[in-house]
Amino acid sequence: MKIILLLLLSLLTGCSATKHLDKSSSDPQKEEQTSVVPDIPYQVIENLIGTNDKPALIIYLHSNSGSGTDNKKQMNQASVSNIEKYIKDNNIPAYFLVPQCPTDHEWDSRGSTAGYYVKAKELLDYFMKEKDIDESRVYICGTSMGAMGAWRMLKEYPKLFTAGIVSSGQAQFATPSLYTYLPLYITAGTEERSYEALKSFALQIKNAGGNVVFEEFEGMTHGRACDNACSAERLQWLFSQKKGIK
Repeated sequence: MKIILLLLLSLLTGCSATKHLDKSSSDPQKEEQTSVVPDIPYQVIENLIGTNDKPALIIYLHSNSGSGTDNKKQMNQASVSNIEKYIKDNNIPAYFLVPQCPTDHEWDSRGSTAGYYVKAKELLDYFMKEKDIDESRVYICGTSMGAMGAWRMLKEYPKLFTAGIVSSGQAQFATPSLYTYLPLYITAGTEERSYEALKSFALQIKNAGGNVVFEEFEGMTHGRACDNACSAERLQWLFSQKKGIK
């Protein structure tokens, strides 16, 4: 009886489809790789359920409070737990990437300091090459500093992404017409500094022919607006977007 119970326990624990993997730039890679390992700390949440569907790929760029080199602080943001919960609860096969930007950089460029978005792109390239990703379902989310990085990546790599949620962070030196190629969900709190600029930019994208939703969070300051960005309703919108389907 003890042997049977142990076998059952091992089978049950082995059936979990969701895994957290913690990767720092110095971690040895146990798998045989055919592409360059990204030089950026990141965690990946794998939700690979029993399906023949190829997994989606989603990346979240954190705000300033997640910066560092410990590969942990970025996981404390509300959007991370919200996205993880959504893909689990809705049985969405996906690789969810959460990279970490060091404190001496930002996701977008600042003065003479290069933006760390380039490292995030290398991470996406790595997964696109090493995993059997559904290339029609590649998503980006960013809040605050991460939103600025998301704007930059959407501008620099227009053929990569399917849709994005961008919250509480402005695009630097950007032309609205550059963002008309994909669906965007933009959010901002009415009590934060970026509210008017984001509202205006969303309208400019729409007037240029873009597919954009702008939602304001009445009475919310910056921190609360960031925490509320990736709600279940907005994530439902995000994951319903697919290249080639209008």
